Amino acid sequence: MLSKTSIVICGMLLHGEMNAYDMLKMIDSMNMQYWHPIGATTLYETCLRLEKKGLIEDSGKADNKTVYRITDAGRAELKSTIRALFERVDYDSVWFCLAVMYSGILTKKELEAEKKKRAALLDEYEKGTIENRDKMLAAKVPYIDICAIDRMIQIIQMEKETLGKL
Repeated sequence: MLSKTSIVICGMLLHGEMNAYDMLKMIDSMNMQYWHPIGATTLYETCLRLEKKGLIEDSGKADNKTVYRITDAGRAELKSTIRALFERVDYDSVWFCLAVMYSGILTKKELEAEKKKRAALLDEYEKGTIENRDKMLAAKVPYIDICAIDRMIQIIQMEKETLGKL
């Protein structure tokens, strides 16, 4: 599975060829620094790693800088990663954000299947989380000890709303 930064790079390259500087500008324009900051060094190192793995390559279109494009292997790996992200619930909601952001790599049929799997996972997780919270409330556990559980319930509800809009 690709790292978060690798997902961003491969996802951006789905829309066309780009050099690392243009990627950084796009990341900045997306205000990504607030939810998944990617610095220049991390971006450049990740591009080199992805290139070594054959997931992106230099298009050879510029003499003075590397202009990257995603390879077929990169597309396949990104698609596999996006599918895997739809099929797991994680406390780190950035993973789901990336899955949604780059879900365009999936066909409509694939996306519908992944949405259905995700919805079932979220329903199950929400039910268990609410039951756990309610037991803690009944036991008069201080709210400070269960506020993270409420946060997860809110995240689940937001994710369900997002699935409905996809």
